[in-house]
Amino acid sequence: MNKAMGGAVASAPLAEARGLSIGTMAAFGVGSLGTGVFSTVPSVLLLFFMTSVLGISPALAALTVFIPKFWDVLIDPLIGMISDRTQSRWGRRRPYMLIGGITMSLFFVMLFSVPAFETPLESFLYVTAAYMACATAYAVFSVPYIAMPAEISSSPEERTTLMSFRMGFAMVGILLGGAGAPFLVDLAGGGRAGYAVMALTIGIVCGIAMLVPVVATRRLGTAASVSADFQFWQGLRQAAACKPFLLLLVTYLLQLAGLGCFSGALPYYAVHIREGSGMTVTLLFVALNVSAIVAMPLWVRISRSVGKVRAYLASSVLLVLATGGLWFCDSETPDAFLYTQVCLMGLVFAGQQLFPFALLPDVLDADARATGIHRQGMFTGLWTAGEKLGLALGGLVTGAVLSWTSFVASSGTVVAQPESALTGIRLAFAILPSLLVTASLLLLVRFRSVYETPSTGKITP
Repeated sequence: MNKAMGGAVASAPLAEARGLSIGTMAAFGVGSLGTGVFSTVPSVLLLFFMTSVLGISPALAALTVFIPKFWDVLIDPLIGMISDRTQSRWGRRRPYMLIGGITMSLFFVMLFSVPAFETPLESFLYVTAAYMACATAYAVFSVPYIAMPAEISSSPEERTTLMSFRMGFAMVGILLGGAGAPFLVDLAGGGRAGYAVMALTIGIVCGIAMLVPVVATRRLGTAASVSADFQFWQGLRQAAACKPFLLLLVTYLLQLAGLGCFSGALPYYAVHIREGSGMTVTLLFVALNVSAIVAMPLWVRISRSVGKVRAYLASSVLLVLATGGLWFCDSETPDAFLYTQVCLMGLVFAGQQLFPFALLPDVLDADARATGIHRQGMFTGLWTAGEKLGLALGGLVTGAVLSWTSFVASSGTVVAQPESALTGIRLAFAILPSLLVTASLLLLVRFRSVYETPSTGKITP
């Protein structure tokens, strides 16, 4: 599979994929259904599962959410570098996508199928190990998968369309993970058994979805290409020196940290603020993601009129207002007002999901044209590491806030929480996401100047 692990290989595959068919783009996008599910279910349910079903303290549960993602920061760039240097008849990326897609679904089932250990500490160690294995397998799939668009199309407009398919399916995955998973847990009776049934069902769906782009891209990007001949730490330094990439990465990391706070706090908000259940989480995610899916084509059209960066800025500013407005949705707020607010958030959330991935291939393509070296996997590994780190930081912050505000852990029963914990839940649900997206705007403005200024080498061709 890996015939060439270093050195340069002649010819490049970019030109072979001009004019991708709609069917090919849609099939490629199906893989994001699997990645959307995986990125959502642990973000929404894992912290709650550990504190409210397994009886693990919020502080330890927050570490479980964070440690595997910190591991990803190290392994994702390495996986990207290995795929950059791979030469096979299946191409550079597809062998890893196949392996990662299969193993990730298996480890996902293990993650929520926790044996009846005697102590919460044993449960903590098991879940942490299972999550690390799951995250590693996910990286083996996702890093090559996200690197592929810059290789299979050389047209920025076509890549934007490809990303709209990808992010559209990602929205479906997020909807399936955030809405379907809590519903399946409730349908299966809740508790450990309910989570195990949910994991088996979701794991099968993820595995199938991740195999679709492996088959769909079998004739794309299989030619040899110029591969980077550099060492790991040298590659990290070169990526850090690419200012457009670094600015875009940190912008998206901060926004995902906000999303991680929102997602991690959502089950607590549904149960302890709204006095609801898993169905409440399901309905809120339906409202958020159906709105996002509907709005995705609109944001594509807006970007063609005003440019990707301006559209990204507009969606981010609106996201600040939409998430901050959730602070006013307390236990007394009518359902109609709450769901309207979440739908508004979904309309702008679509832009926040689309544009970072629409801009990333432009940045990678510009780097390849400037250096003559195709190191998309290396850069994409750093990107996915930052993506996961952002979500993990959100979960870590949410767990820390719950611990700081004296949240009471339990083993499968809903217990009364002190007023301080209820305030902490609302802070993590609304205020912290809004503040983190606000901070990202400062970097996004700087990215815009680098992206559009001819003197720095305008990225768009």
